[in-house]
Amino acid sequence: MKIVFASNYLNHHERFLCDALYENPRIDFVFIQTKPIEQGRINMGWQDMSDVPYCICSYESPDDYVRAMDSCNNADALILGAAPNEFIAERVKKDKLTFFYAERLFRNGVWHMLNPLTFITVLKRFIIPGHKSNFYLLAASGFTAIDTQKITAFKGRRFKWGHFIEVAYPEGRKTKVDDGKIHLLWAGRFLKLKHPDYPIRIAKTLKERDVDFVLDIIGSGEQETAMKSLIKDYNIEDNVIIHGIMKPTEVRTFMEHADIYLFTSDFNEGWGAVLGESMASGCAVVTSHGIGATPFLAKHNENGLIYETGNYGSFERNVLKLIESKELRKRLSKNAIDTMLNLWNPKNGAQRFYELCKAIIETGKPIYYPDGPISKAEIINNNWFKDDTK
Repeated sequence: MKIVFASNYLNHHERFLCDALYENPRIDFVFIQTKPIEQGRINMGWQDMSDVPYCICSYESPDDYVRAMDSCNNADALILGAAPNEFIAERVKKDKLTFFYAERLFRNGVWHMLNPLTFITVLKRFIIPGHKSNFYLLAASGFTAIDTQKITAFKGRRFKWGHFIEVAYPEGRKTKVDDGKIHLLWAGRFLKLKHPDYPIRIAKTLKERDVDFVLDIIGSGEQETAMKSLIKDYNIEDNVIIHGIMKPTEVRTFMEHADIYLFTSDFNEGWGAVLGESMASGCAVVTSHGIGATPFLAKHNENGLIYETGNYGSFERNVLKLIESKELRKRLSKNAIDTMLNLWNPKNGAQRFYELCKAIIETGKPIYYPDGPISKAEIINNNWFKDDTK
């Protein structure tokens, strides 16, 4: 079976799934890269991965463009990520098996559809194809299903999906720093949507309660000056360390050392790969319910703790639960590793996707798994989670 994945560029969010598809002996896999990776991403520690054997860079020459278009037009199944519509134009006409790989469509509200240019884009990319029988949705957010419902697209053809991260080490691997302190970690760009003030505010509370802890913060961004001012005002310079930008592999090392991972973004966080990475690294996670990955990966009080987005009191209560209970941290850590090792790993995602394509091609009907990748992406609202500990 020939499967093609067309997107802007190969990166560490997609590489491990692509490797798993390429290594499957029943799949002839090709990745179409439609533009070079931006220098800004390289500066953030991302790698240019376009030299892998299964990648065609459609922009490098006219011959490469023809090869890319030919692969897209003749594939048994195509996944469309952040690639121009020209790569599926022929498939739309012929209603050939195609999957749209998408995070939230309307992070700031469906009213943006009133803009004529936005409406035309959504019409061509989602509404028209979304009514064809052989076009399906791979929802890379818990909220993509409701966004597509609002435009009446992909009804009955929506699957849970996501950005698959590396899950390469055995169960139980956790490099604990044996210094008697509780280690907390936050990583990301210092943007308002990610609420980087939350970890600093909780650090103040922990110091006031005489908790022996270290908070590592990784990243940079427009909120850095304000964050450093807070740290100074709260007199927590001895407990909080801002490390700056690191490569994804270096961040994973910090995750393996951390006891607790804090993920504080709001509804503007499309997927949030660090949730899966921190869970695979054995962190006890406190995650916002508005993050795209949270409804798919996290189960409250089973493999992590979920708090109400924008509700600092809910966030604080859940962090303090973990601070006060080593047993809870250990239980959530183990279950988080189990979730990533046994369910949300790239090999499982690739195999399930193959089985889905095979079922549709042979029977004309999709299959749904009970949980995890290629299970049904149910319609959930923004208020799907409520903190019952108020």
